[in-house]
Amino acid sequence: MSHLGPLHAVHRVPSGARRGPTVVLLHGIGLGAWLWERDQGVLADLGLESWALDLPGHGPQAGQDVRLEACYRQVARALDELEGPVALVGHSAGGLVAQVLSSERTLSGLVLVGAVPCAEVVHLPTAIGARLFAPLLPSFMLGRNLRMGERAYLETGLARLSPEEQRAVLARIGPWPCGMVRDIARRRPTVPRGSVDCPVLITHGFLDRVASLYGSRLLADHYGAVMWRFDDVGHMPQVEPAGERHARAVGEWLLAPSRPRVREVDAFRPAEGVGEGERRARSTRPVRSDSRFGDRWR
Repeated sequence: MSHLGPLHAVHRVPSGARRGPTVVLLHGIGLGAWLWERDQGVLADLGLESWALDLPGHGPQAGQDVRLEACYRQVARALDELEGPVALVGHSAGGLVAQVLSSERTLSGLVLVGAVPCAEVVHLPTAIGARLFAPLLPSFMLGRNLRMGERAYLETGLARLSPEEQRAVLARIGPWPCGMVRDIARRRPTVPRGSVDCPVLITHGFLDRVASLYGSRLLADHYGAVMWRFDDVGHMPQVEPAGERHARAVGEWLLAPSRPRVREVDAFRPAEGVGEGERRARSTRPVRSDSRFGDRWR
């Protein structure tokens, strides 16, 4: 374990020639730098140096209550330690932190993975997401750190792991800092349209029961982002069986970040994955390709 600024971090460098920007990886709430272990190996194989950070209130600080502002401030101090081009990859609540920081500094690229959107992107949570979070309301109202149950995590994507892998991942998940949850629920930060000037990639797992496809599309429209859908991953592709392909696609994009020529690209379709019938049942709106999202969906 290393440090980057005030934060604990896992540093991974490629064994061969270094390419592209330094990649800083920000995990979701209740998780940690450990989440990115496999992804960091994939990035290193592509020649990318990476730092996976433990956000405040996580890792060695798990159990402490923190606010979102502390996350922005301490991650910003960590980024100040880096030289040369930097790219941010933010997952879930870490994606919200990444959005704020990308509006304040120059980056080579921004990737949002099942990210919590900024305040400007307004949409209802998924029905399954609301059901999963409902048992946490008493702790939320009492101001206590929250713990989501094992069954809920299995529904978010861990059910596709073997029982041994499930136990290993669940053992590393920590409590959710209540202050962060309150800030996300009540006063998400604003990130004005146009304030992020680097290329942006948004990835959405079609099996994600927490982040909605519609919300990811709105987020893509807000940032003028490339959006990729992956049929065979859920909310935590970093540890899911099909997530290595997701990590490689993200790394290849970071080496040559692009801006969209179309608003959404066709989904990645594995040899065995979501069938067309389930796709149509879960996505009530047709897949778009060549129009501005805001003109058609708001």
